[in-house]
Amino acid sequence: MKKILAIGPHPDDMEFGCGGTLYKLSKKGFQINLLVMTGGEYGGDCDVRKREQLESAKILKAGIFWGGFRDTEVPMGRELINEIEKNIKKIKPDFIFVNYFNDTHQDHRNVAKAAVTAARYVNNLLFYEVPTTLDFLPNIYKDIGDVLDVKTRLLKCHFSQVRKTKVKNLSIIESAKSAAIFRGYQARVKYAEGFMAQRILLDPVVS
Repeated sequence: MKKILAIGPHPDDMEFGCGGTLYKLSKKGFQINLLVMTGGEYGGDCDVRKREQLESAKILKAGIFWGGFRDTEVPMGRELINEIEKNIKKIKPDFIFVNYFNDTHQDHRNVAKAAVTAARYVNNLLFYEVPTTLDFLPNIYKDIGDVLDVKTRLLKCHFSQVRKTKVKNLSIIESAKSAAIFRGYQARVKYAEGFMAQRILLDPVVS
């Protein structure tokens, strides 16, 4: 069984960036694992956000692990690298998905950079985008047209965050769908998720 490790700085980051892809891989028999580095307490109630993340994990049939860092205070350094590396050694993933490192949020930057170091011996490392990502130029796409409704369900699990986009009258659902349309247009399909590969070992199983 192929194993996936998706890493997110906060609850809901992974669902936005690669929720459709994770669901499709889950349905193909991949074992999905989520590593959430913080409880998202700066953006809401930590207990609520953890429960929301657990509901999303149920849909993905995913194992869930917590990094234990505080929201907005994730430090770049040995502690963060070791925490990610510890989970990599435990899970032994074939593929790692993590948010892109060029980002306006310090937690996102630090988690991504630490993941690059921690995953230095993993064959496949792909970056996904979130609303605060900068200069993202995908070179790999996944058609999610047939599971866009599931991606929406995953995001709706994070009910406390749906309206917290910092843009008036814009929900995270609308934002995710807009991104899927844009990346889909680039990939010549209706809806897609885009990824940038740090490293990928070509294998027919990813088709």
